Amino acid sequence: MKPEAVGTYLQTRRHQQGLALTALATRLCPLNVLAAIEQGQQAPSVAQLTQLYHQLGIPRNQPLPQAYPIHRLPIFNQKLQNWWQTQNYGKLVANIAAGEALHQLTTDSDRQAVLFYYGQSLAAIGDVDAAQLHLRAGLMFMTPQRPQMYHSLDLLLMAAENAVDVQLSREPNVRGFERAVAIIRAERVVDDPVNLPFVYYQYAQSLLQLGRPAAAVQVLQEGLAWAVAHQVTYLLPDSYLLLALARQMSQSTGVTAAE
Repeated sequence: MKPEAVGTYLQTRRHQQGLALTALATRLCPLNVLAAIEQGQQAPSVAQLTQLYHQLGIPRNQPLPQAYPIHRLPIFNQKLQNWWQTQNYGKLVANIAAGEALHQLTTDSDRQAVLFYYGQSLAAIGDVDAAQLHLRAGLMFMTPQRPQMYHSLDLLLMAAENAVDVQLSREPNVRGFERAVAIIRAERVVDDPVNLPFVYYQYAQSLLQLGRPAAAVQVLQEGLAWAVAHQVTYLLPDSYLLLALARQMSQSTGVTAAE
């Protein structure tokens, strides 16, 4: 499967629903267009992909899997995951700021996990300065198990911190993303890589913010190829949709991959 094509993914979901191709045909996505998309002969537009997701019941914008990464704190985890899944970032921030459960944290991994959620939630409610501060604090707890080996949470923090830095810096760079992707390419992650598509996704989002859609397309293609090779489905629908948006922006601006 070509990483830029969504055809195989959409076809699999359609078969899982027991639907014929004709059942999805609309004015926006006529039968011949749907067939071309599934066969990888045509890339869907953002509008077409959004419509197909709706018709196929494909969920989007899911948070990190429920057991990761704060699996050591079941009580605190339950609250945190509920607020994260319902995107109630304000309540999540208020709870962590109050220190209600922070005394339970006993390992650096736990501290990193809480700081990741805290920083991401602060960014979501618009307090990017505080988000940067706490995400950087999470990176301070990063200690590779072995030389040049990392936990996936280390890479999530690198990506989240760099995404915030892009919003704040007068001269934004993507060095944190580049470092995280280099670690993924070299297979230097010691735990379950299920959440690593987050790195590619935030990298591409930041490139789009910087006006570099062709570069975002390349990052997403690499991320999707990696996810397919490793049979990872986290953020797959969102990544395909972001790819469609990046390709559309790249074509409309006439920017080449060299940029």
